[in-house]
Amino acid sequence: MKFIKLFFLFGLSTALIPLEVKGKRFIKPNVDAKKDGEVFFIKGIDYQPGGSSAYDSSTGTDALSDSEACYRDAYAFQQLGLNTIRIYSLNPDTNHDECVTIFNNAGIYLLLDVNSAEYGSNLNRADPEGTYDATYLTRIFKFIEAFKNYPNVLGFFSGNEVINDQSDYAETVPKYIRAVQRDMKQYISKYSNRTIPVGYSAADNTDLRRATLEYLQCNNNNDDSNSDFFGLNSYQWCSGISDWESSGYNVLNSTLNNASIPLLFSEFGCNTNSPRTFDEISEGLFDGLLYTFSGGLVYEYSQEVSNYGVVEINDDNSITYLTDFVNLKNQYNISQIPTILSSDVTKSSLDTCDATIITNIYSSFGADFDIPEQPSEITDLIQYGVNATNIGKLIDNVEAKKSNYTVYDTSTSQIDSATVIFYASDTINSQTGTSSATHSATSSTQTLGSTKTSSSAKTSSSKGMGVSSFKIPSIFALFFALMI
Repeated sequence: MKFIKLFFLFGLSTALIPLEVKGKRFIKPNVDAKKDGEVFFIKGIDYQPGGSSAYDSSTGTDALSDSEACYRDAYAFQQLGLNTIRIYSLNPDTNHDECVTIFNNAGIYLLLDVNSAEYGSNLNRADPEGTYDATYLTRIFKFIEAFKNYPNVLGFFSGNEVINDQSDYAETVPKYIRAVQRDMKQYISKYSNRTIPVGYSAADNTDLRRATLEYLQCNNNNDDSNSDFFGLNSYQWCSGISDWESSGYNVLNSTLNNASIPLLFSEFGCNTNSPRTFDEISEGLFDGLLYTFSGGLVYEYSQEVSNYGVVEINDDNSITYLTDFVNLKNQYNISQIPTILSSDVTKSSLDTCDATIITNIYSSFGADFDIPEQPSEITDLIQYGVNATNIGKLIDNVEAKKSNYTVYDTSTSQIDSATVIFYASDTINSQTGTSSATHSATSSTQTLGSTKTSSSAKTSSSKGMGVSSFKIPSIFALFFALMI
């Protein structure tokens, strides 16, 4: 029986190992560092139970502090077929070890915004010069310390919709976004044992999006202020109304297909028609946009006042699936996602920054590459580190179990089997054949050894796409450990 469990585990070409960026793709490395990794496509959802207004740092709680809620939602994520969630506001002083471990072992990567709406915790677009200071960067650096050691952290968002067409924000804000990204990447380089991608989430503005991408992705004298990936909050395709052309996805594809960094929808899911059918997933995101975008995150998990949720969180912390939940699950399940090997991805170089290119796209864009110098206080923070008391890590012996909070289906019937599954493959967080390794979470006795299979996976064409194949990594140490 142990041999069968091991066989299925070794059938995986990749485990939950930190993702990397190569050219315009996210890469999920192979368990065996000598073997090819694969391109990672995001099948995700935006996750902020209670909405952004519910976050209050003084409470010491946030979206990753209640383990029972995390068990509840990890189960729901698995039912949806997700591999990634985005979280907008988190407290860098709160311990997140148990929740992050639950999501890690459930196969979920995290895209995290380093900001919050609280004073001193964001770059104020109305006063970027006055809020780019040591107080703000202290919060960001403490955030990095809190999350840098979790292998399932896919990346950090430096900002969300800070650049927009209101007032003169598109002219005054951009260089400060690059300054924040430079500082973040310097801190990560000095204090993290791995490179963690830093990106930006842009507003749904058809005039600004290309200019913003061109400004943030280019190489400015190797100052490391560029984005490593680019998220777009897009609500162009509305269920039952739009198609490839009427949504503007055809234009989106043609104008952004020359990107040098990974693109994703950091938010999507127009709710003009409700319930949403999410046909933009199988007919757009994982169809015509497949070679331009690397997936996306539906807005949003819990039903809030804006009416975008796929579940209702009830007063007793139970959840009830909405019709949107069923429709989203179906779309992620039927989407045809190819297998692309890392060796088939071109490692592109970033173009040298050119202000003329950007102002030709959007004349009032602040294409200023004279990035603000670091105030001496921020330089000192990078040189000596912040006084962080909360440095997260995955923990051992977290069991796969059912939450104390009840899960109800769309007919409000209780789901008795709502137990999250921990696959043995997802508790492998480091590669063999490397000199350094990331923490590997110890799986509980309830961990399953079988790998997850997806009915949506398909073999790609041989023209630059790689070939789907069954690969068996050489993990002899793990073999003997499991056979004992």
